Amino acid sequence: MGFSQNDSIQLRDQTVIKGEIKSLAKGVLIIKTSFSDSDFQVKFGRVKRLHIERKCLVILTQNRRRYGHVNSEEEGFFTMTFTDGQIERYRINEIISLDEIYDKFWNRFKGSFDLGFNLTKANNFNQLTLGTELSYIDKNSVINGTLDALNSKQDNTEDLSRTDAKLEFFRLFMRYWYLMGTVSFLSNTEQALDARVSPSLGAGRFLVSTNQLYLGVSLGLTYNIENYVDTSLDKTSTEAFIFTNFNIFDMKDFDLLSNLNMYPSLSERGRFRTDFNVTSKYKIINDFYVKIGLTINYDNQPAVQGNEIDYNFTSGIGWKFNK
Repeated sequence: MGFSQNDSIQLRDQTVIKGEIKSLAKGVLIIKTSFSDSDFQVKFGRVKRLHIERKCLVILTQNRRRYGHVNSEEEGFFTMTFTDGQIERYRINEIISLDEIYDKFWNRFKGSFDLGFNLTKANNFNQLTLGTELSYIDKNSVINGTLDALNSKQDNTEDLSRTDAKLEFFRLFMRYWYLMGTVSFLSNTEQALDARVSPSLGAGRFLVSTNQLYLGVSLGLTYNIENYVDTSLDKTSTEAFIFTNFNIFDMKDFDLLSNLNMYPSLSERGRFRTDFNVTSKYKIINDFYVKIGLTINYDNQPAVQGNEIDYNFTSGIGWKFNK
């Protein structure tokens, strides 16, 4: 799709910017113009009118989802024209996020890639971390894929490695509810775990959804296939799961996301697992960012006693595409 100059925004100081509106998320609207090499980032609270030529998926407060054309004819308000010709009117401050739904399949993907490396002379210590994220969105579905890997070496100590990957599918329906399916993979030398593959099915609800805060909770079932360093410990098990996702928006160039996942076992008496993750990204220039993350895994019945808890702190530099 070629560059378009048909989109526009008008700010509260009467400034008009024309170009191509690329997205709105976390209180920041991004617009591409022909007179600047880099995209403009505008605090959405400064916008009083906007006009977009292409069809967009708009998420409003109370998790209302709308798909159509966006146009403002009155200060502080906008209308959406749907594919069936119907028109609805909303306040601009009801918008949480906005994304164009591209006609071309490959343009619907967004992602990021980050890399970190630590090296010290003492004990010849070196550590490499890798993180990738890829997402796909259309008007009713969201698919997210993530991969985080760590490899650490030093003298007089066994090598450490950890790979954590997840593929998630969300199908949205009604105002607050969604169905979900996930497949996660974990390999962790600290817990003597060669591989844990865990497909899950469940449903969730958005508890809070505003232009500054998001909180969701999901419930369902997980089936574990676990292979350990000691093959005599290999097993399968069934668990319930409770997932919570918490995200704070409107933090300028910061992005903060946290997840707490709990797994009470249904097939192993007394077993309980917990995964916690918090990640913060800070934009430094254009599409580049620095990342800091913390992951904690807890299992009260580990394969190796004394290794109930494993944690991983990472930092690195990354790059986003199709933001």
